[in-house]
Amino acid sequence: MNIEDLRLQRLIQGILVRNYVDTQRLDVQVIGHSVYIEGEFKVFEYHPSQKKEDRIERDLGVKRVIMHVEQQIRSMGEISHLEMKFSNWERRGVMWVSKQAH
Repeated sequence: MNIEDLRLQRLIQGILVRNYVDTQRLDVQVIGHSVYIEGEFKVFEYHPSQKKEDRIERDLGVKRVIMHVEQQIRSMGEISHLEMKFSNWERRGVMWVSKQAH
């Protein structure tokens, strides 16, 4: 990993942290101008959306966080490719869907 890849990786981890994402559960790799994020996407309980009692509302909050993170990373001029593969969420078309049984 060169210094530029490391700089981009730190910027992406900053985006994740600012959005209350548990970065310990994710593997973030930057190769050239491509970003690969894998693992379990988990938002910390102290995020306002996670304080909701209803599971559907909590899931909706996590979807919003995923989409916001994705939008912030894609808006970085240096990033040409973004791939996000989560063990507990999957992309279906333009939507993110929880893999957990409801």
